[in-house]
Amino acid sequence: MNDKLYEILETIVTSDSHDYLWEKFVEYAKHMGVAQLHTWFKNTNSNISWFSTVPEWWHRNYIETNAIEYDSIINHTLTGNGPLLYGCDQDIGNPLLCEKAQKLIQISTSEFNYSSGITMPSFYNNKRIGGINVCFPETVSQLNDVPTDRILELLLVSSTAHERLYVLTSKNTHAISLTPRQQECLTWLAGGLTSHEVADKIGISHHTVKMHIDSAKERLGATTRIQAVAKALTAGLISIP
Repeated sequence: MNDKLYEILETIVTSDSHDYLWEKFVEYAKHMGVAQLHTWFKNTNSNISWFSTVPEWWHRNYIETNAIEYDSIINHTLTGNGPLLYGCDQDIGNPLLCEKAQKLIQISTSEFNYSSGITMPSFYNNKRIGGINVCFPETVSQLNDVPTDRILELLLVSSTAHERLYVLTSKNTHAISLTPRQQECLTWLAGGLTSHEVADKIGISHHTVKMHIDSAKERLGATTRIQAVAKALTAGLISIP
């Protein structure tokens, strides 16, 4: 794990101020070349909290035009289980987006300088509570040339920030526990190891590592390994290696 990643994760999981957390998260994301960030969730009182780098007027226009009705990206966070990569470049298009949604994205692209993004639904206590949207200046085709480590790092930091913002805003203290092996496997995943490397590191089979990770995901209510690591970090179940 590089020093910059360690520093931002440490800041996120120890922060008691959502404003300070968001400020540092945005600062880090901009340094990593992200064009725009959005994260939203329903609190325990069913109110929606929204953190975003786009201006307030855009959100008002979005709500007033009822854009959510045809925004397939937001719809994915309401119905999907994993990350979705979408693109705004005309030459590729995106069959998952209807014409109105595609037009909305293209308007946003010209206004806020992004051409693609990854959106992820989030869950808490096995209930869908919101989503994360990380936008890039690169097109989908150009993202193929971006190092995978950069994308995975951004998704880990984004998921961890989202989880911590939710906890700070909703004051949710739902207790979660993991076995020592589950904690060990997630800790090494947080350090950037693959499941095969984790197996070699702790001296067990890859199949057993996968079993521990899958069990941890189920306990944490996570749909991906990145979300499982983010939830475990935020809940204080593992430390940053």
